[in-house]
Amino acid sequence: MSQHSAQDKTEEASSQKRRKAREEGQIARSRELSSAGLLLVGGLVMQWMVPSFGLFFAELMKQPQRFNWQGARDPQMMIQWTADALIGMLWVLLPLFGVLALLLVLLSSVPGGMVLVWKKLMPSGEKLNPLKGLKRMFSTHSLMELLKSLLKVLLIGGTLAMLLQHQWPTLMMMNRMPPQAAMEQALRILSQAFILLGSVQMLIAVLDVPYQRWSLNKQLKMTKQEVKDEHKNSEGRPEIKARIRQVQGMLARARIEQRVPQADVIIVNPTHYAVAIKYDPERANAPYVIAKGVDGMAERIREVAKAHDKRVMSLPELTRAIYYSTRVDQEVPAGLYTAVAYVLNHVLQLRAY
Repeated sequence: MSQHSAQDKTEEASSQKRRKAREEGQIARSRELSSAGLLLVGGLVMQWMVPSFGLFFAELMKQPQRFNWQGARDPQMMIQWTADALIGMLWVLLPLFGVLALLLVLLSSVPGGMVLVWKKLMPSGEKLNPLKGLKRMFSTHSLMELLKSLLKVLLIGGTLAMLLQHQWPTLMMMNRMPPQAAMEQALRILSQAFILLGSVQMLIAVLDVPYQRWSLNKQLKMTKQEVKDEHKNSEGRPEIKARIRQVQGMLARARIEQRVPQADVIIVNPTHYAVAIKYDPERANAPYVIAKGVDGMAERIREVAKAHDKRVMSLPELTRAIYYSTRVDQEVPAGLYTAVAYVLNHVLQLRAY
């Protein structure tokens, strides 16, 4: 059977199909948004940490002056010096790493965030199919990705060129600066580059995120037949059927609790059937059924009726006739008017006493 064409897919994707697509890693993914967040936050944190970097670098530059060449012959002493330097560097970088790690967790909830899908990591013959590879290569999505890449190259290249032109005099003077000042200036320029690149990425993401959402919605659209088949399959699943029955039972019990106290009379077939009847001339021209049930529901109707002192009459034939011929909120059939009128008249007479 041939695949459905894009023109046939006119229906929005169901929640079930979207959930399955996400489980398979098919999500609206904009890497530019994640990259922009990391670059912007990383650049801002780096600017804030410039003094700490400068002090650490200055201390590091002083180490050769304090170096004990006799201690260099002791392996334990060399290991200790190396460990101290690494620990010091980690302490300086800890705020940056901590902020970036927290940001990665937060970015997992945005388009393009982290979604670990084991199925994507497994080898697949479909990925190695040259025909499908060519089809993907010349698809609309690939064309848009190519245009986006060209835009990124132009914007990022232009931004870095302007930054380099602006900072060129400073870069030429750095060889005459003290080491600590030169290091701090280099970090400032690097953080500016991160912030500018992050801003460019964010600009691209503003355009890319809506496109990625639109593209995913288009890919996930369904034909009318697919919607029907999915609905049919869902209803056929045992857990769905059980859940539907559970909800229906809850609604029926709630309706019994609410309506039976409003009934004028409850007629029953002693064990299996129960029907609650009400007559309200302002609402209907004839008595109508406000609740009915069989077996467990019938027992519940009798219990609620007893709790609210409602008249319960055992009329097996009439009860079964109304149960099978009349829906809830429907008037009793004309052929049963006389029998129901007799019952209601009897109840009204008993109330009078």
